[in-house]
Amino acid sequence: MALVAAAGCALGNRRLHVCEHLHGDVRVHVHHIATGSSKRSDYATVGLCWGAHQGPGGIHGMGANRFCRIYRVPWEKEEGLLVWANEDIAKLVNRAQVML
Repeated sequence: MALVAAAGCALGNRRLHVCEHLHGDVRVHVHHIATGSSKRSDYATVGLCWGAHQGPGGIHGMGANRFCRIYRVPWEKEEGLLVWANEDIAKLVNRAQVML
């Protein structure tokens, strides 16, 4: 989950949301993706800043369905956030490889 958090806020990375900064850094929460009361997996997570996660305009603040529709998440479903999480992790890993 550290890699997910290191990749940053999925909405902020796409300039769909202005993330809050704490001492110059965005504090990223790891949101577990699940439908209803199903069991959560650490392999189904996405990084979101506090505002996009728990704020009034966040996934918990407005509900997953509305959040996904407003921010045009792939398939307009919470599971579509995994697409963005995978893209963000791939970019992070590619940047790290270039630096080696």
